[in-house]
Amino acid sequence: MRPIKKSRANAGETLVEVVASIFIFLILMGILQGAITYSSNSLKKNKEIRSDNAKIMEALQNTEVTSVENNKSIDFNATNSDMSIKGNHVFSVATDLNKKIVTYTDSKGEEQTTTFYLYGSPDADASQSEEQVHTTPEGGGNS
Repeated sequence: MRPIKKSRANAGETLVEVVASIFIFLILMGILQGAITYSSNSLKKNKEIRSDNAKIMEALQNTEVTSVENNKSIDFNATNSDMSIKGNHVFSVATDLNKKIVTYTDSKGEEQTTTFYLYGSPDADASQSEEQVHTTPEGGGNS
């Protein structure tokens, strides 16, 4: 038996193999470019949100409290998970209800207004610091 000789024509890659590898490489580069774009946009949005939050916190600290209702009773009732069926009264909490209306300019240059409701103990004296009061934001629409 004679050994099979390799000719120079069979030694390299075929044109189909080269085109297929280039095609696969371009698909991977497209996926990588999409991931980088998504990451860049997410970072930009994150910076906008952080900037808006800093402006809201600064405005919240500089805004006076408006008393809405003293000695309000908040009732809690039993309900199912999607809150479609209301059950029996479970308990009530006595609280003072105050609010702060905060106006700030967001990262897009638009003026926004957000209302924060502050729930405090009706027995707390006037010297209670604002750090001890819980806030609940509401709104965020244009003023």
